[in-house]
Amino acid sequence: MSLNRSMVAGSILMAGILAFSLYGIGQIWASSKNQTDPLYVEECGSCHLAYPAQLLPPRSWQIIMSQLDDHFDENAELDTESRQAIEAYLAEANQSTNGSYRKLRRNLGKQTPLRITELPYFIHEHDEIPSRLIKANDKVGSLSQCNACHKSAEQGNFDEDNIFIPGFGRWDD
Repeated sequence: MSLNRSMVAGSILMAGILAFSLYGIGQIWASSKNQTDPLYVEECGSCHLAYPAQLLPPRSWQIIMSQLDDHFDENAELDTESRQAIEAYLAEANQSTNGSYRKLRRNLGKQTPLRITELPYFIHEHDEIPSRLIKANDKVGSLSQCNACHKSAEQGNFDEDNIFIPGFGRWDD
């Protein structure tokens, strides 16, 4: 009888440890995913990919948000409350820059790029792709259309193993 109680107690203990471990792994996984503010997605994502805030440094977002009346030749002005909320989100999201995004922003120095496509690392990673696959491809159009080729871009995943260029196929450099 005491052997059964020991087995039950051991099983309960193991189940608890396993549950706690899985919970911890889940929390790490959830925190590593691209966390995007719904207002940011609604306002900015209505015209283009709601780029992960960590792709540009805070000073870049500050300039972009201050020039919404001429946002890359478009008027993207917002009401004051929405603009302030999005600015707060961009600043907060930049506090949690993970390793993969940090790599993208390295070697900037004092530069303040206003386009992700101006980042040295971005240029390095895309320099081998022929223009005919991007600019001459009506399903892509420009390198700023990340989600045309990076199918998980909206989740913040730009893994080069998952690139599929429309009309061409899987890209492998």
